[in-house]
Amino acid sequence: MEEPVTHQYRQVPSIQENVFGHRGVGFLKENMWKGVKDPFQQIVIHKSVIYVIQYNITMFQRKSEANKETISDIFQLSDIHVSKFQDPKRPEDLAKFCQHHLPKIAPELFIVTGDLTDAKYKNQRGSTQFIEEWKRYEEVITLCQKTYSGQGETNPSSYKYTHKLKFGEYSFIAMDATPNPGPRRPFNFIGILREKQINLLNKMSLESSSSNMTFWFGHYPTSLIITEDGSNIRQLMRNASAYFCGHLHLSGLHTRHKTGTYELELGDWKHNRMYRIVAVDSNVMAFSDQAFHEEPVIIFTNPQHARFPAPQKVTSTHIRLLIFPPSHTLTVDLYIDKVKIGEAQNVKGPLYVLPWKPEQFKSGLHHITAVVKENGFTIKEKSQLFSLDGTTEPFPILARIVLMVDLLFIGKLLFYFLAVVYVLVLCLLRKCADIRSLKLQGDALPGRFIKNFINRWIRRVWLVSKATKIFLILTCFTTYIMIGPWFMAEVIDGHTGLMFVWGLYVKGALLPGSLTYVYGIFQMVSYNIPLLFHLGYILDYPQSFSESNQLRLSHRIRHLYIPMIVLLIFQCYVTLIEFPQAYGTKAMILGPVRSGSILIGMYCYYAAFTHHYKSTVHTS
Repeated sequence: MEEPVTHQYRQVPSIQENVFGHRGVGFLKENMWKGVKDPFQQIVIHKSVIYVIQYNITMFQRKSEANKETISDIFQLSDIHVSKFQDPKRPEDLAKFCQHHLPKIAPELFIVTGDLTDAKYKNQRGSTQFIEEWKRYEEVITLCQKTYSGQGETNPSSYKYTHKLKFGEYSFIAMDATPNPGPRRPFNFIGILREKQINLLNKMSLESSSSNMTFWFGHYPTSLIITEDGSNIRQLMRNASAYFCGHLHLSGLHTRHKTGTYELELGDWKHNRMYRIVAVDSNVMAFSDQAFHEEPVIIFTNPQHARFPAPQKVTSTHIRLLIFPPSHTLTVDLYIDKVKIGEAQNVKGPLYVLPWKPEQFKSGLHHITAVVKENGFTIKEKSQLFSLDGTTEPFPILARIVLMVDLLFIGKLLFYFLAVVYVLVLCLLRKCADIRSLKLQGDALPGRFIKNFINRWIRRVWLVSKATKIFLILTCFTTYIMIGPWFMAEVIDGHTGLMFVWGLYVKGALLPGSLTYVYGIFQMVSYNIPLLFHLGYILDYPQSFSESNQLRLSHRIRHLYIPMIVLLIFQCYVTLIEFPQAYGTKAMILGPVRSGSILIGMYCYYAAFTHHYKSTVHTS
């Protein structure tokens, strides 16, 4: 039997906390407000607030064939979103958790990966900082043994913290990818790393190479981080065991990158009240993502989950698992492939062990199940796959797409594809004198209906390209969307910025385009392309139908006027609620893309109907 040895370390009353955002910001301590006219004027973003808390810790060391093996645990929380207007139970539940649940877990380190406050107006569109939210946050986090919270001129944004224990050192690298300067939402959705920050992170990564394990943590997933010099952020953290993040508010997003680093997105506290316990056993990581009302928490540390195998082969004569909160009234039955192999014994605190014969399960995937009972009643079950021959369980495809695919590049590529093809097709069709040469002939496509349908719409787009005024407006407007400013507005308190699809220019700095491309795709798909097709339908209308005047009037209302009105009203709605509610009415008045598209649509419809009327008179 493995015997525990308990090491009681001195209590460390301080908390190392870094509040990311604009440099020179200090807040949450009352004396920090003195002499500050507008304490939130410089707090331009609330996205990445990360801190590490050090508790009174108890370690478990087993005297067996590997007497240096240890078990320790880390706690992670993300996306709290303390709000002035929404769901007051968020901070209340967190206060309860800190008072009643956290002491039972007693983690050594406490990491919060961003979005402490909501910073949104009641309509959830505009954003700013509210002192009431930060004060409420301070009240709650004080219950988690907070004694310090501030960010000054000399404090680094990204930093390295080394957790030193008797059996080794564990490095934690905080990666701050908050845009600087930081615009109000929605253009703070993407993280940005400048060249200076990348150099600093690379230096800290090299410094931590001698640590037993290195963990990175930050707010943004790597798929939503832009690097100024185009370097690969995943390659930068190649020596890390795992990267802990939040931001997307989705549970179950876990993957392993080609470098071997695990990226682990944590579900939010905001809606789902999720938290994570990470256990490090003999330099092998295991974790569990839980809702705060679910107890007990079960974490297998050996054998490892088939999705998260150890980088080195681990051999042990015992199955090991942690159960939080510890209790002497629990019994734990263990099953492998639905066959009971015994009852695990409590060694100390949350640690339970059971001898086993791993050679019986040396090939393929197997199910291990822990059934936890109290007073004879089952209160929790947990099953997971494991393997001892290197067989792994694949990650869900959604998690792999969201965390591994370069979403920013795909958005950029898709936008420019739509916009360039839009302009190029109109230009090429305009050079075509006889549209019949472009029509599908014979059996080029199976099915007469499909062939006629495609030919009909080729002709309609060709008619738009031949209407000179409409052609020039559509091609110039789409080209402007690619290169010109979309709007001018106060994107940071006291600072006016210019938003282009390829970037946001504010305070003398250019923030590379990111979410802007999504808005560009939306503009093309929801307005430019439908407008093109409907204009072609209008121009082709006189020659496509030969019904009586009464039938044509009914048909015109349904197919010409109603689609036109719907498209224009929808664009008016988008123009009024999108950027103006986030950045003020200036974004609408000085917004040539959104506001201008309404005027462009009205003129194009006028030109199309005028051309249609002339064609009707000519053919009658």
